[in-house]
Amino acid sequence: MLNSERVLFALNDMDEDYLESARIRLGYRAVEAVRRPARKRIAALALAAALILALCAAAYAADLFGVRALLMKNAPPAGEPGVGTLSLTQPQDVPEGMDDAIRQKIDNSTKAWAEWDAWRKANGVYEPEVFAAPEGTGIADFVENDDGTVTVIFYATVVERDENGKAVDYKTVEIERRTATAEEYRQEEAWAEVHSKGYGDYDYNYFVYSEEMGDRLEEIAASYGLRLRHKRTAMYQNVDGHTEFSTRDQITAKINEVCAGGKSFFRTEPTGYDKFYYFDEGTFAVSFYATGDLTNTGTSCYLYNSPYGTLSSGFEIRGQVKDIEAFAVRSHTAPDGTELTVLQKDADMYAYVYLENSFVTLHITQLNGLTDEEIDAVLDMVDYSAIR
Repeated sequence: MLNSERVLFALNDMDEDYLESARIRLGYRAVEAVRRPARKRIAALALAAALILALCAAAYAADLFGVRALLMKNAPPAGEPGVGTLSLTQPQDVPEGMDDAIRQKIDNSTKAWAEWDAWRKANGVYEPEVFAAPEGTGIADFVENDDGTVTVIFYATVVERDENGKAVDYKTVEIERRTATAEEYRQEEAWAEVHSKGYGDYDYNYFVYSEEMGDRLEEIAASYGLRLRHKRTAMYQNVDGHTEFSTRDQITAKINEVCAGGKSFFRTEPTGYDKFYYFDEGTFAVSFYATGDLTNTGTSCYLYNSPYGTLSSGFEIRGQVKDIEAFAVRSHTAPDGTELTVLQKDADMYAYVYLENSFVTLHITQLNGLTDEEIDAVLDMVDYSAIR
Protein backbone atom coordinates (compact mmCIF):
# COMPACT_ATOMS: atom_id res chain seq x y z
CA MET A 1 0.00 0.00 0.00
CA LEU A 2 1.13 3.52 -0.68
CA ASN A 3 1.92 5.83 2.22
CA SER A 4 -0.55 8.76 2.12
CA GLU A 5 2.04 11.42 3.06
CA ARG A 6 4.46 10.24 0.38
CA VAL A 7 1.64 10.38 -2.19
CA LEU A 8 0.81 13.98 -1.24
CA PHE A 9 4.46 15.07 -1.40
CA ALA A 10 4.77 13.50 -4.83
CA LEU A 11 1.59 15.19 -6.00
CA ASN A 12 2.86 18.60 -4.92
CA ASP A 13 5.74 18.37 -7.42
CA MET A 14 3.71 16.91 -10.24
CA ASP A 15 3.40 18.93 -13.44
CA GLU A 16 -0.23 19.67 -14.26
CA ASP A 17 0.34 18.73 -17.90
CA TYR A 18 0.90 15.19 -16.71
CA LEU A 19 -2.25 15.37 -14.62
CA GLU A 20 -4.25 16.52 -17.62
CA SER A 21 -2.79 13.74 -19.77
CA ALA A 22 -3.62 11.14 -17.14
CA ARG A 23 -7.12 12.56 -16.74
CA ILE A 24 -7.83 12.23 -20.47
CA ARG A 25 -6.45 8.67 -20.68
CA LEU A 26 -8.51 7.49 -17.72
CA GLY A 27 -11.65 9.24 -18.86
CA TYR A 28 -12.08 11.66 -15.94
CA ARG A 29 -14.08 14.82 -16.49
CA ALA A 30 -12.16 18.06 -16.70
CA VAL A 31 -11.81 19.98 -13.46
CA GLU A 32 -13.85 23.17 -13.74
CA ALA A 33 -11.71 26.30 -13.85
CA VAL A 34 -11.82 28.47 -10.75
CA ARG A 35 -10.65 32.06 -10.28
CA ARG A 36 -8.26 31.57 -7.39
CA PRO A 37 -5.02 29.79 -8.37
CA ALA A 38 -4.67 28.24 -4.93
CA ARG A 39 -8.02 26.49 -5.29
CA LYS A 40 -7.16 25.41 -8.80
CA ARG A 41 -3.99 23.80 -7.54
CA ILE A 42 -5.88 22.08 -4.74
CA ALA A 43 -8.44 20.83 -7.26
CA ALA A 44 -5.64 19.55 -9.48
CA LEU A 45 -4.04 17.79 -6.54
CA ALA A 46 -7.35 16.23 -5.60
CA LEU A 47 -7.75 15.03 -9.16
CA ALA A 48 -4.22 13.64 -9.16
CA ALA A 49 -4.90 11.86 -5.88
CA ALA A 50 -8.00 10.32 -7.41
CA LEU A 51 -6.03 9.26 -10.47
CA ILE A 52 -3.27 7.66 -8.43
CA LEU A 53 -5.78 5.90 -6.23
CA ALA A 54 -7.52 4.68 -9.38
CA LEU A 55 -4.21 3.42 -10.72
CA CYS A 56 -3.43 1.75 -7.41
CA ALA A 57 -6.88 0.16 -7.41
CA ALA A 58 -6.31 -1.03 -10.95
CA ALA A 59 -2.97 -2.50 -9.94
CA TYR A 60 -4.61 -4.22 -6.98
CA ALA A 61 -7.39 -5.55 -9.19
CA ALA A 62 -4.79 -6.78 -11.66
CA ASP A 63 -3.37 -8.92 -8.87
CA LEU A 64 -6.70 -10.79 -8.86
CA PHE A 65 -6.41 -11.47 -12.57
CA GLY A 66 -5.24 -14.70 -14.10
CA VAL A 67 -5.77 -18.40 -13.73
CA ARG A 68 -3.74 -18.75 -10.53
CA ALA A 69 -6.90 -18.40 -8.43
CA LEU A 70 -8.14 -21.63 -10.09
CA LEU A 71 -4.94 -23.42 -11.14
CA MET A 72 -4.25 -26.47 -8.98
CA LYS A 73 -0.59 -26.86 -8.11
CA ASN A 74 -0.50 -30.57 -7.33
CA ALA A 75 -2.98 -31.98 -9.83
CA PRO A 76 -1.85 -34.19 -12.70
CA PRO A 77 -0.30 -33.60 -15.14
CA ALA A 78 1.76 -31.33 -12.87
CA GLY A 79 4.96 -30.26 -14.56
CA GLU A 80 3.73 -30.69 -18.12
CA PRO A 81 4.39 -27.37 -19.90
CA GLY A 82 1.30 -25.36 -20.71
CA VAL A 83 -1.15 -27.89 -19.24
CA GLY A 84 -2.98 -27.50 -15.96
CA THR A 85 -6.06 -28.38 -13.97
CA LEU A 86 -8.49 -25.65 -12.96
CA SER A 87 -10.64 -26.06 -9.85
CA LEU A 88 -14.14 -24.59 -9.69
CA THR A 89 -14.64 -25.49 -6.04
CA GLN A 90 -11.69 -24.22 -3.99
CA PRO A 91 -9.54 -21.06 -4.31
CA GLN A 92 -6.01 -22.08 -5.23
CA ASP A 93 -4.38 -18.71 -4.59
CA VAL A 94 -5.34 -15.74 -2.45
CA PRO A 95 -4.79 -12.19 -3.76
CA GLU A 96 -2.81 -9.61 -1.86
CA GLY A 97 -4.99 -7.58 0.47
CA MET A 98 -7.45 -10.40 1.10
CA ASP A 99 -9.08 -10.29 4.53
CA ASP A 100 -6.95 -12.30 6.97
CA ALA A 101 -9.95 -14.26 8.23
CA ILE A 102 -10.79 -15.41 4.70
CA ARG A 103 -7.16 -16.23 3.96
CA GLN A 104 -6.94 -18.30 7.16
CA LYS A 105 -10.05 -20.32 6.31
CA ILE A 106 -8.75 -21.10 2.83
CA ASP A 107 -5.35 -22.10 4.23
CA ASN A 108 -7.06 -24.25 6.87
CA SER A 109 -9.06 -26.06 4.21
CA THR A 110 -5.91 -26.81 2.22
CA LYS A 111 -4.06 -28.10 5.30
CA ALA A 112 -7.03 -30.13 6.54
CA TRP A 113 -7.48 -31.84 3.19
CA ALA A 114 -3.78 -32.73 3.02
CA GLU A 115 -4.00 -34.26 6.52
CA TRP A 116 -7.18 -36.19 5.68
CA ASP A 117 -5.79 -37.42 2.36
CA ALA A 118 -2.60 -38.67 4.03
CA TRP A 119 -4.53 -40.44 6.81
CA ARG A 120 -6.96 -41.99 4.35
CA LYS A 121 -4.18 -43.46 2.21
CA ALA A 122 -2.39 -44.80 5.28
CA ASN A 123 -5.43 -46.18 7.12
CA GLY A 124 -8.49 -46.20 4.92
CA VAL A 125 -9.59 -47.52 1.56
CA TYR A 126 -8.53 -45.54 -1.49
CA GLU A 127 -8.17 -45.94 -5.24
CA PRO A 128 -4.60 -46.53 -6.49
CA GLU A 129 -3.30 -43.70 -8.66
CA VAL A 130 -2.88 -45.98 -11.66
CA PHE A 131 -6.69 -46.27 -11.88
CA ALA A 132 -7.38 -42.53 -11.59
CA ALA A 133 -9.05 -41.68 -14.88
CA PRO A 134 -7.49 -38.94 -17.01
CA GLU A 135 -9.63 -35.98 -18.05
CA GLY A 136 -12.13 -36.83 -20.75
CA THR A 137 -12.52 -40.49 -19.77
CA GLY A 138 -15.90 -42.02 -20.51
CA ILE A 139 -15.25 -45.66 -19.64
CA ALA A 140 -12.34 -47.84 -18.50
CA ASP A 141 -11.53 -51.48 -19.24
CA PHE A 142 -9.28 -53.93 -17.37
CA VAL A 143 -7.36 -56.73 -19.11
CA GLU A 144 -5.54 -59.34 -17.00
CA ASN A 145 -2.09 -60.26 -18.29
CA ASP A 146 -0.23 -63.59 -18.04
CA ASP A 147 2.31 -62.18 -15.59
CA GLY A 148 -0.37 -61.18 -13.09
CA THR A 149 -0.42 -57.49 -13.98
CA VAL A 150 -3.49 -55.73 -15.37
CA THR A 151 -3.66 -53.41 -18.36
CA VAL A 152 -5.96 -50.45 -17.69
CA ILE A 153 -7.42 -48.89 -20.83
CA PHE A 154 -9.23 -45.54 -20.74
CA TYR A 155 -11.66 -44.49 -23.45
CA ALA A 156 -13.31 -41.18 -24.30
CA THR A 157 -16.61 -40.69 -26.09
CA VAL A 158 -16.33 -38.42 -29.12
CA VAL A 159 -19.48 -36.76 -30.44
CA GLU A 160 -19.79 -36.10 -34.16
CA ARG A 161 -22.12 -33.25 -35.13
CA ASP A 162 -23.63 -32.03 -38.36
CA GLU A 163 -23.31 -28.50 -39.75
CA ASN A 164 -26.12 -27.36 -37.43
CA GLY A 165 -24.37 -28.65 -34.35
CA LYS A 166 -26.74 -31.59 -33.85
CA ALA A 167 -25.18 -34.83 -32.57
CA VAL A 168 -25.32 -37.49 -35.30
CA ASP A 169 -22.91 -40.16 -34.05
CA TYR A 170 -20.87 -41.24 -31.04
CA LYS A 171 -17.51 -42.99 -31.12
CA THR A 172 -15.37 -44.51 -28.39
CA VAL A 173 -11.70 -43.63 -28.71
CA GLU A 174 -8.83 -45.02 -26.64
CA ILE A 175 -6.90 -42.22 -24.91
CA GLU A 176 -4.45 -43.97 -22.56
CA ARG A 177 -3.12 -47.35 -21.35
CA ARG A 178 -1.49 -48.11 -18.00
CA THR A 179 -0.19 -51.21 -16.22
CA ALA A 180 -1.31 -52.05 -12.67
CA THR A 181 0.19 -54.65 -10.37
CA ALA A 182 -1.89 -57.54 -9.05
CA GLU A 183 -1.93 -55.89 -5.61
CA GLU A 184 -3.11 -52.58 -7.07
CA TYR A 185 -5.89 -54.42 -8.89
CA ARG A 186 -7.05 -56.16 -5.69
CA GLN A 187 -7.03 -52.79 -3.94
CA GLU A 188 -9.07 -51.29 -6.80
CA GLU A 189 -11.69 -54.02 -6.46
CA ALA A 190 -11.94 -53.43 -2.71
CA TRP A 191 -12.23 -49.69 -3.28
CA ALA A 192 -14.94 -50.14 -5.93
CA GLU A 193 -16.99 -52.25 -3.51
CA VAL A 194 -16.95 -49.77 -0.62
CA HIS A 195 -17.24 -46.81 -2.99
CA SER A 196 -20.53 -48.15 -4.31
CA LYS A 197 -21.92 -48.36 -0.77
CA GLY A 198 -20.46 -45.25 0.85
CA TYR A 199 -21.10 -44.43 4.50
CA GLY A 200 -23.41 -42.00 6.24
CA ASP A 201 -24.55 -38.81 4.54
CA TYR A 202 -21.11 -37.37 3.80
CA ASP A 203 -20.53 -35.86 0.38
CA TYR A 204 -19.01 -38.69 -1.68
CA ASN A 205 -16.07 -36.42 -2.57
CA TYR A 206 -14.73 -36.98 0.97
CA PHE A 207 -14.35 -40.73 0.26
CA VAL A 208 -15.73 -41.86 3.62
CA TYR A 209 -16.47 -45.61 3.63
CA SER A 210 -16.60 -46.58 7.30
CA GLU A 211 -17.47 -45.29 10.74
CA GLU A 212 -13.77 -45.04 11.58
CA MET A 213 -13.13 -42.89 8.50
CA GLY A 214 -16.11 -40.69 9.31
CA ASP A 215 -14.92 -40.15 12.88
CA ARG A 216 -11.41 -39.25 11.73
CA LEU A 217 -12.69 -36.81 9.09
CA GLU A 218 -14.88 -35.11 11.70
CA GLU A 219 -11.86 -34.78 14.03
CA ILE A 220 -9.67 -33.23 11.35
CA ALA A 221 -12.35 -30.76 10.21
CA ALA A 222 -13.05 -29.72 13.82
CA SER A 223 -9.36 -29.19 14.57
CA TYR A 224 -9.23 -26.60 11.77
CA GLY A 225 -12.60 -25.03 12.58
CA LEU A 226 -14.16 -26.22 9.31
CA ARG A 227 -17.60 -27.53 8.38
CA LEU A 228 -18.28 -30.62 6.26
CA ARG A 229 -20.73 -31.14 3.42
CA HIS A 230 -23.58 -33.49 4.37
CA LYS A 231 -26.82 -34.55 2.75
CA ARG A 232 -26.66 -33.46 -0.87
CA THR A 233 -30.08 -32.53 -2.30
CA ALA A 234 -30.43 -32.43 -6.09
CA MET A 235 -33.08 -31.33 -8.58
CA TYR A 236 -33.14 -32.00 -12.33
CA GLN A 237 -35.30 -30.32 -14.92
CA ASN A 238 -38.25 -32.17 -16.41
CA VAL A 239 -37.15 -32.26 -20.04
CA ASP A 240 -38.72 -35.58 -21.00
CA GLY A 241 -41.91 -35.78 -18.98
CA HIS A 242 -40.73 -38.03 -16.15
CA THR A 243 -42.54 -37.21 -12.92
CA GLU A 244 -39.41 -37.52 -10.76
CA PHE A 245 -37.97 -34.43 -12.43
CA SER A 246 -38.85 -30.82 -11.64
CA THR A 247 -40.01 -27.97 -13.84
CA ARG A 248 -37.88 -24.93 -14.57
CA ASP A 249 -40.08 -22.76 -12.35
CA GLN A 250 -39.81 -25.22 -9.46
CA ILE A 251 -36.03 -25.26 -9.66
CA THR A 252 -35.88 -21.46 -9.88
CA ALA A 253 -38.06 -21.15 -6.79
CA LYS A 254 -35.88 -23.58 -4.85
CA ILE A 255 -32.70 -21.76 -5.90
CA ASN A 256 -34.18 -18.48 -4.66
CA GLU A 257 -35.13 -20.11 -1.36
CA VAL A 258 -31.87 -21.95 -0.67
CA CYS A 259 -29.25 -19.69 -2.24
CA ALA A 260 -30.71 -16.19 -1.93
CA GLY A 261 -32.88 -16.26 1.18
CA GLY A 262 -36.08 -15.84 -0.83
CA LYS A 263 -34.73 -13.08 -3.08
CA SER A 264 -34.26 -13.49 -6.83
CA PHE A 265 -30.99 -15.28 -7.50
CA PHE A 266 -31.20 -14.55 -11.24
CA ARG A 267 -31.73 -11.10 -12.68
CA THR A 268 -32.58 -12.85 -15.95
CA GLU A 269 -33.91 -16.39 -15.59
CA PRO A 270 -32.15 -19.20 -17.50
CA THR A 271 -33.81 -20.89 -20.45
CA GLY A 272 -33.46 -24.17 -18.58
CA TYR A 273 -31.45 -26.25 -16.11
CA ASP A 274 -29.36 -29.35 -16.23
CA LYS A 275 -29.33 -29.68 -12.44
CA PHE A 276 -29.25 -27.82 -9.16
CA TYR A 277 -27.81 -29.33 -5.99
CA TYR A 278 -26.97 -28.04 -2.53
CA PHE A 279 -25.64 -29.12 0.84
CA ASP A 280 -26.70 -28.29 4.38
CA GLU A 281 -23.72 -26.01 5.16
CA GLY A 282 -24.08 -23.58 2.22
CA THR A 283 -22.29 -25.16 -0.74
CA PHE A 284 -24.39 -25.22 -3.92
CA ALA A 285 -24.07 -25.59 -7.67
CA VAL A 286 -26.35 -24.52 -10.51
CA SER A 287 -25.94 -25.96 -13.99
CA PHE A 288 -28.09 -23.81 -16.26
CA TYR A 289 -28.56 -22.67 -19.83
CA ALA A 290 -28.23 -19.04 -20.79
CA THR A 291 -29.48 -19.92 -24.27
CA GLY A 292 -30.84 -23.18 -25.65
CA ASP A 293 -31.19 -26.39 -23.62
CA LEU A 294 -30.13 -30.03 -23.62
CA THR A 295 -31.37 -30.55 -27.17
CA ASN A 296 -29.06 -28.11 -28.96
CA THR A 297 -25.73 -26.31 -28.83
CA GLY A 298 -26.79 -23.48 -26.56
CA THR A 299 -24.74 -21.67 -23.93
CA SER A 300 -24.38 -23.84 -20.83
CA CYS A 301 -23.12 -22.54 -17.49
CA TYR A 302 -21.93 -24.19 -14.28
CA LEU A 303 -21.93 -21.95 -11.20
CA TYR A 304 -20.41 -23.18 -7.94
CA ASN A 305 -20.59 -21.45 -4.57
CA SER A 306 -17.93 -22.62 -2.08
CA PRO A 307 -18.12 -21.20 1.48
CA TYR A 308 -14.68 -20.41 2.88
CA GLY A 309 -15.35 -22.27 6.14
CA THR A 310 -16.07 -25.64 4.48
CA LEU A 311 -13.48 -28.38 4.02
CA SER A 312 -12.92 -28.70 0.29
CA SER A 313 -10.28 -30.47 -1.79
CA GLY A 314 -10.60 -28.50 -5.02
CA PHE A 315 -11.05 -31.78 -6.89
CA GLU A 316 -14.87 -31.80 -6.64
CA ILE A 317 -15.38 -30.00 -9.98
CA ARG A 318 -12.32 -29.47 -12.13
CA GLY A 319 -11.18 -29.39 -15.72
CA GLN A 320 -7.92 -29.88 -17.54
CA VAL A 321 -6.87 -27.11 -19.91
CA LYS A 322 -4.02 -26.61 -22.34
CA ASP A 323 -2.13 -23.43 -23.21
CA ILE A 324 -2.65 -21.88 -19.77
CA GLU A 325 -0.83 -18.70 -20.74
CA ALA A 326 -3.14 -18.18 -23.72
CA PHE A 327 -6.11 -17.17 -21.56
CA ALA A 328 -7.17 -13.58 -22.06
CA VAL A 329 -7.92 -11.91 -18.73
CA ARG A 330 -10.12 -8.96 -17.90
CA SER A 331 -12.54 -7.74 -15.24
CA HIS A 332 -16.28 -7.19 -15.45
CA THR A 333 -18.52 -5.35 -13.01
CA ALA A 334 -21.99 -6.84 -12.69
CA PRO A 335 -25.06 -4.61 -12.22
CA ASP A 336 -25.01 -5.27 -8.46
CA GLY A 337 -21.46 -3.89 -8.26
CA THR A 338 -19.70 -7.26 -8.00
CA GLU A 339 -16.38 -7.24 -9.84
CA LEU A 340 -15.56 -10.56 -11.47
CA THR A 341 -12.36 -11.76 -13.06
CA VAL A 342 -13.03 -13.21 -16.52
CA LEU A 343 -10.81 -15.75 -18.29
CA GLN A 344 -11.30 -16.74 -21.92
CA LYS A 345 -9.50 -18.89 -24.46
CA ASP A 346 -11.43 -19.79 -27.60
CA ALA A 347 -14.68 -21.42 -26.42
CA ASP A 348 -13.41 -22.02 -22.88
CA MET A 349 -14.61 -19.31 -20.48
CA TYR A 350 -14.36 -18.93 -16.71
CA ALA A 351 -15.20 -16.22 -14.21
CA TYR A 352 -14.64 -16.01 -10.47
CA VAL A 353 -15.09 -13.67 -7.52
CA TYR A 354 -14.12 -13.67 -3.84
CA LEU A 355 -17.31 -12.72 -2.01
CA GLU A 356 -17.45 -11.94 1.69
CA ASN A 357 -18.40 -15.47 2.72
CA SER A 358 -17.70 -17.66 -0.29
CA PHE A 359 -15.76 -18.16 -3.50
CA VAL A 360 -17.97 -18.23 -6.60
CA THR A 361 -16.91 -19.61 -9.97
CA LEU A 362 -18.74 -19.79 -13.26
CA HIS A 363 -17.74 -21.96 -16.23
CA ILE A 364 -19.39 -20.96 -19.50
CA THR A 365 -19.42 -23.32 -22.48
CA GLN A 366 -20.42 -22.45 -26.04
CA LEU A 367 -18.99 -24.55 -28.87
CA ASN A 368 -18.59 -21.55 -31.16
CA GLY A 369 -17.24 -19.19 -28.50
CA LEU A 370 -18.69 -15.92 -27.28
CA THR A 371 -17.83 -12.25 -27.60
CA ASP A 372 -16.99 -10.20 -24.50
CA GLU A 373 -20.44 -8.64 -24.66
CA GLU A 374 -22.13 -12.04 -24.79
CA ILE A 375 -20.07 -13.30 -21.85
CA ASP A 376 -20.91 -10.18 -19.85
CA ALA A 377 -24.61 -10.71 -20.57
CA VAL A 378 -24.35 -14.23 -19.11
CA LEU A 379 -22.48 -12.98 -16.05
CA ASP A 380 -25.11 -10.29 -15.52
CA MET A 381 -27.85 -12.92 -15.28
CA VAL A 382 -26.83 -13.62 -11.66
CA ASP A 383 -27.40 -11.28 -8.73
CA TYR A 384 -24.23 -12.05 -6.74
CA SER A 385 -25.22 -9.73 -3.92
CA ALA A 386 -28.17 -12.04 -3.16
CA ILE A 387 -25.94 -15.03 -2.36
CA ARG A 388 -26.21 -15.75 1.36
